[in-house]
Amino acid sequence: MNINAMISTLPIMAKGMLGIFIVTAVIILSMILLNKFSGK
Repeated sequence: MNINAMISTLPIMAKGMLGIFIVTAVIILSMILLNKFSGK
């Protein structure tokens, strides 16, 4: 395993993880809002 290659790809992986986290948070928030507005 090439350590230098892994270190150089860390920012790309961090952006990917951050993107996944943001999308998941948006989906969860939209579900909560839909549940509140539907009145169930």
